[in-house]
Amino acid sequence: MCVSRLYKVLRNDGPAWVDVEDVDRVNSRASLLAYDGVELSAGDWVSVHSGYVIDRVDATDAARVVEEIRHAKVDVS
Repeated sequence: MCVSRLYKVLRNDGPAWVDVEDVDRVNSRASLLAYDGVELSAGDWVSVHSGYVIDRVDATDAARVVEEIRHAKVDVS
């Protein structure tokens, strides 16, 4: 099963790639090959699936999701 993840755009590196940071503050690059939306800028939030940006995410919604993820507790009992 594949799952998309939420990333914040750090830098738009031209027409093919963006530098991004995930909710755990890990930096990586994501391809724009599958993205067909408005040009992305630093600070934008995106959904990335298998290394490809697939959609832009509303900043307010992204902030809520990030807050929930960072404060979630996993009960393994």
